[in-house]
Amino acid sequence: MTRSGFFWRLALSIVIDIADFTFGRIPIFGTVTDGIGTVVLWALWGPAGLVNAWELVDFTDQADGFIPTATLIALYVGWRNGIFGGSSRDVTPTNQDAP
Repeated sequence: MTRSGFFWRLALSIVIDIADFTFGRIPIFGTVTDGIGTVVLWALWGPAGLVNAWELVDFTDQADGFIPTATLIALYVGWRNGIFGGSSRDVTPTNQDAP
């Protein structure tokens, strides 16, 4: 994953959290969007995205919107891949990095 690819995925994760905070408070709609969000995050971030499934536990859909789970997952994956400072393990080099 390139750095720009990571930041596009991070931006999408932030949008998912904002939607969960606003529209996710509608009782049944919120549960459906939590399930869809989990599938999308799994596609974006791999198995770490399944952590978002904890939001399905809150059947009232009121409390889970205040915890930015999608953003935290993105930041965790970025940290594990070395995106933030230091050397990164899984970042694809660009033409600028070639000798």
